[in-house]
Amino acid sequence: MLRTILFFTTLLIIPVVGASNFNFLHQATPISDFKKEDKKIFMETIQQALNEKKDGERLAWQNEKTGNSGLVNPLLTLDKKDGECRNVRIINKSKKNIAESWFKFCKTDGKWVAVEMLQK
Repeated sequence: MLRTILFFTTLLIIPVVGASNFNFLHQATPISDFKKEDKKIFMETIQQALNEKKDGERLAWQNEKTGNSGLVNPLLTLDKKDGECRNVRIINKSKKNIAESWFKFCKTDGKWVAVEMLQK
């Protein structure tokens, strides 16, 4: 159940999803505490980590104004036959909540997009 909630909540901020009716799931996760600037920093960190970090390397982000933070950790670059894809561990933290999740991201039109939630 918790993984399902984290999955749909995280998808709310990933561009591939766009508008969604899962706002009620958004209430018990760090993302519910994120300001617009937090979301922007988080999304930029995902793109930067996937473009620049090797498997196993981490890239942290933090918004000094809000105290919200997170970590993006590319874990595995997948076989190129399926296109450019990577498995990623994401941790987000606010003053009230912390969440950890794993996703498969693939590069589409020059941008990394979450295409699947992975099991731990």
